Amino acid sequence: MGLGLILLTSVVGGPAHAANTDPAATAPSHRVISVVHKISEVTGSSGVRREETGDRVEVALSAGILFGKDSARLSASSERRITEAARSIREAGSPAVAVAGHTDNLGSAAHGLTLSKQRADAVTRVLQRHLPKNVRLSARGYGEARPVADNDHEAGRKQNRRVTLTFHRR
Repeated sequence: MGLGLILLTSVVGGPAHAANTDPAATAPSHRVISVVHKISEVTGSSGVRREETGDRVEVALSAGILFGKDSARLSASSERRITEAARSIREAGSPAVAVAGHTDNLGSAAHGLTLSKQRADAVTRVLQRHLPKNVRLSARGYGEARPVADNDHEAGRKQNRRVTLTFHRR
């Protein structure tokens, strides 16, 4: 499921229902003044989020569905989710993918940075097996530096523990 938003403004060609006028001349016409193309899609699990803005695509995979607690070892079910993401990348024809690991703020910042990089590397290794050789992959760990939610509560920390794949459609 996707959601696109187009904001329209009406431009009236003349007074409505004026005598002896062509109805087409007085009917409102529409022109697009702003297009916001942001699609948020849940694919099979609340642990996968996809957003598209223009030609940029970001797929966020919850660390909870990929890894065990405080681990960079991929779970048995993670291969399928990463393979689905690889299919989207191939369909988009993207020449490059940025893989970014993120953590919450529990534990030391240094530990979070190391863990997030290890997780990004683990996802990158699986992607390499499912993408054409000419697709450039870069992996980076950000630790707790780029939260998407409040780290003061478990619900927010859970959202912050993720691996994101960012690529562009051709």
